[in-house]
Amino acid sequence: MTKPTDERRASDRRQFQRLDLSDHAIAVDASGRELGHVSQASGGGMTVVPKNADVADSLKAGEQVQITVMEPGSQTSNTIDMVVRYSSKEKIGLEFVGGRLSSNG
Repeated sequence: MTKPTDERRASDRRQFQRLDLSDHAIAVDASGRELGHVSQASGGGMTVVPKNADVADSLKAGEQVQITVMEPGSQTSNTIDMVVRYSSKEKIGLEFVGGRLSSNG
């Protein structure tokens, strides 16, 4: 029996593969404030690059939020209930919660 390497163990912990997004998907909160660019998505959540430090500072780990992901080029939007997992000036980690998803477009 072989032991998994540290690298393999780290990748096994992730339940869903992350997908890098190249399109211009924008995350907006329930008040319509632009949070930033959605850079990654997976079956469990998404990563947002914050528009500025104020956005990052305003979101606290454990906070429940409603996020709308807008794709301006296609006029498509999806609203999702999420929980903030972490927030820094470089990125915001959001986890999907519940089963609520509404779509427009």
